[in-house]
Amino acid sequence: MSQSQSGMSRRTFLHGASAVVAATPFALAGWGHAFSAQVAHWKEGAKVRAVFLYPPSKAFADNPNSWWSWPGNQYDAECHEKQYTAVLKDIEKKLGMTIDVDSQPIASTSDAERVAGEIEADKPDGLLIVMFYNLSLGHADLLLKAAGKAGIPVVFYIGLGVKHGQVSQYRIPGVYFIQSLDNFEAIEYGMRMINARKLLSQSRLLSITKAERISETEEQFLGLKVRTVPSSKYADEFHRTAIGAEAKKLLESFAKGAKEIRVTQEALENAARAHLVLKKMLVQHDADGVTMNCLREGMLKPCVSFALFNSQLTPAACENDLGAAYTLFLGEALTGRAGFQHNPAYETERNHYYASHCTCAPRLHGPDQAASPYILRKFFHSNEGSCAIQAFWKEGEPVTMVKYYTGQPAILDVYAGKVWKSHKMPPAGGCATNVEIEITDRADACMVKGHHNVLFCGDFARKFRVFANLYKMNLA
Repeated sequence: MSQSQSGMSRRTFLHGASAVVAATPFALAGWGHAFSAQVAHWKEGAKVRAVFLYPPSKAFADNPNSWWSWPGNQYDAECHEKQYTAVLKDIEKKLGMTIDVDSQPIASTSDAERVAGEIEADKPDGLLIVMFYNLSLGHADLLLKAAGKAGIPVVFYIGLGVKHGQVSQYRIPGVYFIQSLDNFEAIEYGMRMINARKLLSQSRLLSITKAERISETEEQFLGLKVRTVPSSKYADEFHRTAIGAEAKKLLESFAKGAKEIRVTQEALENAARAHLVLKKMLVQHDADGVTMNCLREGMLKPCVSFALFNSQLTPAACENDLGAAYTLFLGEALTGRAGFQHNPAYETERNHYYASHCTCAPRLHGPDQAASPYILRKFFHSNEGSCAIQAFWKEGEPVTMVKYYTGQPAILDVYAGKVWKSHKMPPAGGCATNVEIEITDRADACMVKGHHNVLFCGDFARKFRVFANLYKMNLA
């Protein structure tokens, strides 16, 4: 098996969900490529056991009076299995994981019992059940029970018209139940969730803070490692970094795309300097994301760097907010889009929510998509002239807001909405980027809870809730 099938780079892993492609590092044009952290950090992709459930078609075809229950005698199960297996191979390659497809379908109770025993003895990271025959439900139930005992998640797919009647018994925690017509997108998302959880458990967050020494802990639920590093190491490296050819290239690339520049050359140079230092530290510590105490660090603030890291799906959270960082890790993995960590406010007369902060990514729709319009301007709460990005969100676009709370079980808070407007600043206040949104799944926008929630462009609320159900998280 090739490296692209058995493992995935940190850059590829964070190339996330719906539009996420390729098990190789990004190779993007323009400033997107220039600001890649380029860490050669390979991880082991998830291993999923995949089984098809149906009896051999010839058992019915030779008897004119035979009865193939739903979906009917004209359904060619073997042909469909070949089609689905080919798609699974493509998904396997695309996500950098392993999907072990059984060579023979499960056609009897003894077949199901054998697979159940193997699952319990050698736990895979997940189980995929594809059922083509109505009367195979008993075998599916047996496998679901075995997976529950082994503590592994299950993606259970039934083609449309294969089963009639209620399905509530399968819409349970630990199971992503899909009943749909050749819905390979849904199956792929099921695999993506399992793979994301596996890769998150092998990831490291670099926390740059007022610490005396380097130390490491582990997040309770996702298993993310958190490497704490004294902020003095960042500051010392920052002051040692000269504005040479690489820094000048960075300056040119991110300034070129701006609609307007409202900061000094010194502020631009410090933004480039901060990014070069953080790239170096990510490599040094074999880290996949970063957060730091940045609020009152003067010209050392990494606002532009964090915005560009998130554009490349390298999670970067300000103010050393570990919860926001965990949310960025999870959300960018599942959506393939940059998250916008922000401070909350409420527009009470329009019943809207108002998000603002200083580290919004210009590439809101994915690393390989065009940047949203943006300007370079001062950090909003001091006079020293450091640089931040104001990105403008497209009116009418759907958005999803998420907050992850660690624990056993962990909690996920999810909201759906759409963009109303990004305001000029001033007269609006807050931080460098703002976006006013209509919350579409709550009657009152003031019902939104949490601080430093993370906002994503796109309608992903159901996808987050499906992940929470698959891994038995609580929904706030």
